[in-house]
Amino acid sequence: MNSTLSDEEKAKALQVWGDGVLADIKTGKSNDHIGAALVDTVKRFDIPIAHFAAFLKSMTMDLTVTEYHTYEDLLEYVYGSAAVIGLQMVPILGVLNPQAYEAEKKLGIAFQLANFIRDVGEDLDRGRVYLPITELQASGVTRQMLEARILTPEIKAALQFQISRVRDLQREATPGIAVL
Repeated sequence: MNSTLSDEEKAKALQVWGDGVLADIKTGKSNDHIGAALVDTVKRFDIPIAHFAAFLKSMTMDLTVTEYHTYEDLLEYVYGSAAVIGLQMVPILGVLNPQAYEAEKKLGIAFQLANFIRDVGEDLDRGRVYLPITELQASGVTRQMLEARILTPEIKAALQFQISRVRDLQREATPGIAVL
């Protein structure tokens, strides 16, 4: 997409393109070579179209949302930006155990949350904060403190809380990893 477009224009262009992709999946054919390969893969492995709709919704959120108030709000984004990628891969990998789906979902969420922890500064450069605002506030952290880019005890505590969540998700996924 053209970088001179506003975020609203990019979101609209993404919606038009995404609607076309979803329509191709629904009809089972595409005039685009890459789209045809995607449609074939979706049909061959019976991948739910809802995963693609969730992904497209999250990509739109990346253009329109600059922060998430609660962890539950963030999870909506993370589900579509990361969890569904793993969920789409499970049938392609040929895993038949239903436990694999929950493991992939938790691993996807854990990886995305780890990225948010790692990329706080880069995300700030883009005008975004992916760490839940209410959780930052619980540690005494404001957006202004993050923007100052000084590691304070409050920011360290907030990041440690997030790291703990990632480790918990990884631990919860461990039994399912064996079936992947």
